[in-house]
Amino acid sequence: MTEGEEEDEEEDGDQEESEERSWELREEEEGPPRKAYSLTQSFEEEVMAQLEEYERMLVEFQSELGVTRTRYALATGTIRTLQGQVEFQESQLRKINTENELLRKELRERKQQLQAMSDKFSSLREEKKHQEMMGLIQKDNLVLRERVSELETELTKRDLAITELSTKVGELQTQTDLDQDHRQRWKQLHAQSIFLGQRVMVSSLWWQLERLRSKIIQATFNVSGIKSLATEISDNHILEALQRIISERSDYYNQLKQKGVRVPLLQQSEIMLTKPRKVTSK
Repeated sequence: MTEGEEEDEEEDGDQEESEERSWELREEEEGPPRKAYSLTQSFEEEVMAQLEEYERMLVEFQSELGVTRTRYALATGTIRTLQGQVEFQESQLRKINTENELLRKELRERKQQLQAMSDKFSSLREEKKHQEMMGLIQKDNLVLRERVSELETELTKRDLAITELSTKVGELQTQTDLDQDHRQRWKQLHAQSIFLGQRVMVSSLWWQLERLRSKIIQATFNVSGIKSLATEISDNHILEALQRIISERSDYYNQLKQKGVRVPLLQQSEIMLTKPRKVTSK
């Protein structure tokens, strides 16, 4: 056997010994994480329960959103009906104005005819013809006066109808503007309510997950044989952070209630957490 082959055999033996040592170290390191895994699993179950509760709250928000959509559809139908009525009244008003213009035009033509006939017959000099023409003029004047009286009466009625229709159109337009304003206000309030609910829910879930992460880190570094962190996150720190968040949420909730915004009631657990408490760190 050559010297090179002996060196290769020695290197192979050293590699086998190093592999056996690495396997022994792995078996020793696998013991403590199993204990940490059971603790992580319990926290995951707690988080899953919280997620199921948030999913139920989301279903309730979706139900409220369906009711809001129904109300929105009803308001939209009402506005369309009012707009249709306004358009019909405006068309009637235009029609009446057109008829009034025709009546005024006819009245002016009749007056012009009457004036022309009066001018024409006044130029007649013969007595007989003048008398005959005067009789005809009087007859025509009587007919024209009756017609003028009828036209004036009809015009007065049309003016009254125009006034009533204008008043009604103004009332319908005001009602339409109010309905549109109410619908826009409802949409804004509902959007704010959904946004705030989702924001609070996401914030709460984030802090629950952050707390779980801190617990897992502490449990991992508290296992025997592993050096602990220089600074550990205590329950007091977590509780103070949660109390500060819930206190800010409670203040924001009270501000919304003072402004008249409809928001869901705070849970009893959240109200209790807003009170200062001291917890011994584990």
